Amino acid sequence: MSLFRKDFKNKKNLVILDIGSQFIKALLLEVDREEEKGNLLGWAKENFVDDFEKLCANCQKLIKKLEKKTGRKSEELFIGVGGDALRGTSINFCHKREQPRQKIDLTELKYLVQKTQWKAFEKIRKDFSLESGFSEAEVRLVSAHIINIKMDNVHIANPLGFQGQNICLSIFNNYTSLKFLEDLLKLASWLGLDLIGIGSPSYALFHCLELDASSKEDILIIDIGGKITEITLIKKGGELLETRNFHLGGYLFTKTIADFLDSGPEEAEMIKIKYTKDELSPEAKKKLEKLFASNLSSWIGGVKVVLEEFFRNYKLLPSKIFLCGGGSALPAIREALKKKGGFKTSFISPREIVKIKNKTKFEEIPSLSLAALALESPEASQFSAILKRAVRLIQG
Repeated sequence: MSLFRKDFKNKKNLVILDIGSQFIKALLLEVDREEEKGNLLGWAKENFVDDFEKLCANCQKLIKKLEKKTGRKSEELFIGVGGDALRGTSINFCHKREQPRQKIDLTELKYLVQKTQWKAFEKIRKDFSLESGFSEAEVRLVSAHIINIKMDNVHIANPLGFQGQNICLSIFNNYTSLKFLEDLLKLASWLGLDLIGIGSPSYALFHCLELDASSKEDILIIDIGGKITEITLIKKGGELLETRNFHLGGYLFTKTIADFLDSGPEEAEMIKIKYTKDELSPEAKKKLEKLFASNLSSWIGGVKVVLEEFFRNYKLLPSKIFLCGGGSALPAIREALKKKGGFKTSFISPREIVKIKNKTKFEEIPSLSLAALALESPEASQFSAILKRAVRLIQG
């Protein structure tokens, strides 16, 4: 049974819901069928609430606001969610072919993908149970993407028609609990929209960078959200390996300001924004940086824990970092990464998300990358169809 609607030939107005740890963001796009691009018509933002009915009401409020602002009726929905709710990992499976001179056909490719996915699912179930406390039976695969294919250690885009002895497939899976998946399906039903997909900002960001086999460096993407920082490891050659997170983000700095000034979070957030834009006096800036010292130490500690885990698992320690998310605007974070780890940091620019025509002032990269990912039809390639079938077979 398929979770999502299959007919993508008549896309109309598409809503992207980016459910973050502090805010929910909604984007309304008009899909350009000829150019396969989306025109961002408008956006809106509400606070995240940890109550399902209130969350649904806030999402509905956002969509109504967008429809009124743009004069468009929303019909389709793509949900983006990250953190602990929607996790992601990749698995690499190598298969030694008994008849290396025989060209790979569709039947063999289906067999290889399904075998890789079964192996991935076994690992995911065990890891998920250990990490979350849920039983192995509760895990559900949400989306899958082939991110790397090698034939006899040579990168290839499509193995069909190729000969060779050793073929390796790397597949990235997003997964969650049955309960959370059911909640997302209920949300779509509540909103009365056709759900076309669910994705994670981490994979969407990787997808937008369009890294390929020619990539020469191991890379980290660090998405600093309101209350969660998500770190994605990408191996040179453009192979996404894993996403991990820790529960500290930009709100930590907002709360520190609010506590110091005995003010509300809104006033503290405005001061933090002025700091990021270098609009404070030198004295105020110096005082804030002193205030942030313990916050930075805690945040860098979280990064260190994730990187140590990556090194244990993959023996990789990238020096290049792409930053995004609201918290990445804090100059102190960039300085700390450079000073403590010698990292080279850069930002992902809205201009790099080429599938989205954006004439608005909205520049939040994780949400825009989800919008770009949502424009891709799951039926666009043979791989997509094979992966969807494999997921259905595994989960019944």
